[in-house]
Amino acid sequence: MEKKILIPTNFTKHAWNTLVYALSLYKNIPCTFYILNAYEVPVRISLKRNHSAELESAKAESENGLQKILQGLNFRKENQKHKFETISRNKDLVEAIQETIDAHNIDLILMVSRGENVSINAAFENEISEVTEKVEDCPFLILPEKMQELPASNREIVFPTNYKFPFKNKEVAALIDMAENLNASIRILYIDSDGRTLSKEQEQNKEALKTYFSDVDFSFHKLTQTTETTGIHLFIESRDSNFLALYKRKQGFFSKLFSQRFKEEIDFNPRVPVLILKELE
Repeated sequence: MEKKILIPTNFTKHAWNTLVYALSLYKNIPCTFYILNAYEVPVRISLKRNHSAELESAKAESENGLQKILQGLNFRKENQKHKFETISRNKDLVEAIQETIDAHNIDLILMVSRGENVSINAAFENEISEVTEKVEDCPFLILPEKMQELPASNREIVFPTNYKFPFKNKEVAALIDMAENLNASIRILYIDSDGRTLSKEQEQNKEALKTYFSDVDFSFHKLTQTTETTGIHLFIESRDSNFLALYKRKQGFFSKLFSQRFKEEIDFNPRVPVLILKELE
């Protein structure tokens, strides 16, 4: 089945690298890549005559930039089943992304974060945290600025959960899809920080994951005597895992997901690509 991938761009080399990474990630999969540039031209009451000219200039710059990306893609022939569409919008980035999701039924959004770590922490005000917090009904794959090449085999996606919340099958569909596309294993990680046995509800939610992941390689893991953030970091580093998948509830990100304290939350910025699964209605 063809995938629909949205890649916002600001025409930097990092945005281009995200697109190249996406082509590699889906090299064996038929895809339509929607390349979105959102720009904003504020209306200045005192300069109404100039606003129209500014708008036309910004629009032309956006469209020219998108055309240059298409020209660059003409030199890449990874997959003849890859198609590309460009979208230019004079809108706030969040609004432009949401509009594109709704109009084109997007399967996944790819974005790059500045620096070696993936800045997905809602405690900090940055573009990535704002977009992942506000955009609804679509998973994200957030990449670190310096992306590591994937190994040829033994690929792993770490999926931490406390089993307290039930998952819908369609909420973990992007995780299953990624595991299948990459021939990767899913490592379901439970951090037992208080030494309690799982409740009946937690056991039921754990059993549901067995059903959802029945067609991919997966395993359950447990760490004790550590906090959620430290445990996840240690697990990824000790196994040299390639991806981290997080389930994002609408009531809040890390605080609701792990019930962790704010000071622990601040340090949670992983160095591997992070797949953010969104709670769906």
